[in-house]
Amino acid sequence: MHVREATPLNERRDCAGDCVANFTPADERSLVAQAKSGQSSAFGELYELHQLKIYRTAFRILRNRQDAEDAVQRSFQRALTNLGRFREDSTFSTWVTRIAINEALMMLRQRRATTRVTETNSHDAQSSSAIDPPDERPTPEQALAESELRAAVVHATSRLRKNLRTVVLLREFHGLTSVETARRLGLSVSAVKARTFHARRCLRQRLEGTFGAARHGLLAGTRK
Repeated sequence: MHVREATPLNERRDCAGDCVANFTPADERSLVAQAKSGQSSAFGELYELHQLKIYRTAFRILRNRQDAEDAVQRSFQRALTNLGRFREDSTFSTWVTRIAINEALMMLRQRRATTRVTETNSHDAQSSSAIDPPDERPTPEQALAESELRAAVVHATSRLRKNLRTVVLLREFHGLTSVETARRLGLSVSAVKARTFHARRCLRQRLEGTFGAARHGLLAGTRK
């Protein structure tokens, strides 16, 4: 049997008034007995009698019209499925109300869980962009090319005249400024700059054929 769709609240008949006022527990027990025997119309009457009360119960928990409507449908579907287990130690109204409360609470937990997941995903997405910057590390190919270039520079540097080689080692590999290099070698700053210029020119010439423009990566900096 299909439970009919609940009508909107403002279109419902207030069965707590006209209908229920003239409906006795004996009438309800009779409808339950008929419904258990398979008379679908009997369960339909039970639905019409109690749907508004069940809606109000669900709405007090869920605070959302559509969710309350869904809870009504779920509750009566569950009641219909389990009608044979209803022992009638309470009224049908009380029994289906308990079902509705459980359904509404379950829906409320599901809704809150969904909200938390959505908020967490949104927060994680925002945090990821703020905390985890784009990966700017070189690719394996780039790292290999850089490693080869450094090896070639070291090899080319080793073939320079000693006075030029020393300046390159201090300036390019140890990161000293011209002033610091001059102080270390006991030279004037001008002399250091002149040797640096000549050393770089020699290195560029030796690396030209192998690495082309990439040779500038390690030796193009100018420190003061």
